[in-house]
Amino acid sequence: MSDKYGVDDKTRFLVLYLDAKMTATEISRIINRSLNTMKHWVSWTKHGDDIRVEGRGRKKQITPETEEKIVRMVKENPEGMTLKKVGNHFGLAHTTISKILIKKGFKYRAFDQSIKYEDDERMMRVEFCNKMLSDEGKLIYRTFFSDEMGVELNRISKNRAWQLANEKIRKKNVAENIKLECWGAISAQGATSLDIYKKGMNGEIYRRIIESHKAEMEALYPDGEFYFIHDFHPVHRMNEEWIVKEQKLELIKLPRKSSDLNMVIEHLWIALKDRVDKDNPNNEKELRASLLKNWEILTHPGGLQPYFEKLHGRYMKCVMIGGDKIPGN
Repeated sequence: MSDKYGVDDKTRFLVLYLDAKMTATEISRIINRSLNTMKHWVSWTKHGDDIRVEGRGRKKQITPETEEKIVRMVKENPEGMTLKKVGNHFGLAHTTISKILIKKGFKYRAFDQSIKYEDDERMMRVEFCNKMLSDEGKLIYRTFFSDEMGVELNRISKNRAWQLANEKIRKKNVAENIKLECWGAISAQGATSLDIYKKGMNGEIYRRIIESHKAEMEALYPDGEFYFIHDFHPVHRMNEEWIVKEQKLELIKLPRKSSDLNMVIEHLWIALKDRVDKDNPNNEKELRASLLKNWEILTHPGGLQPYFEKLHGRYMKCVMIGGDKIPGN
């Protein structure tokens, strides 16, 4: 019996649960698996229960010596080792390898990319969080969090395929290295449409985006009381005066090196990329269609609420730790 769930889904689960600290409900929505399955995988991660036994029959006995060999193999080449590769080497299911590594104290997490903050940067982060928490956190629910994301469509060139003896299959011409850029803004009330463009961000593109989507933001807050956040990108900074004076938007500046304070949309990008990956688009037209379709799904009315519910606690934690990076993000 083959494994019902692909190793990629299990790996995504581990990243989202252990690194992003997301709940079973949030992960279920992102990787499109049932909530019961996610709860079972959470239990597996906490207690070492197997996610799914691959096949039937007697389980292979794992000796302490084998476990130490597995640990040594992973420690010698952490970047190049996958659960599947280690499992194939020892003739074990990748879920078994994962359970052994967790028992030995390993966690599946991102490489160390620690951010070091200067005193003034910590102060800016604390000031930002205090501002967002003021008036019982009203700003959190009246702010559009904006960001950009790049999506690249890579295809590995293959010159062979399984074919019948009397068949002559021609290789499809698939465009390689197609790269698209996306911009979006989300709030507790809803989202703008997704803006897709091909060039890297510049002042002209950014001004066009703001002008094009301003009406969408205004429609979600008819009383006119809403705010707009963008990060420390140089193009953003260069256009701040134009945004405030010409477009009349209430701008809140995200501090430098503070993507962890903008995770409300960062998590949405993760979910969007995951869904697009499952669609497996083959060309630019399919990639665009997948991005637009899945953006609509993820930003439907009420669907954004989970992304905002944790912001209050996140900002409080940043203040409590003096502006340092929030652990686990």
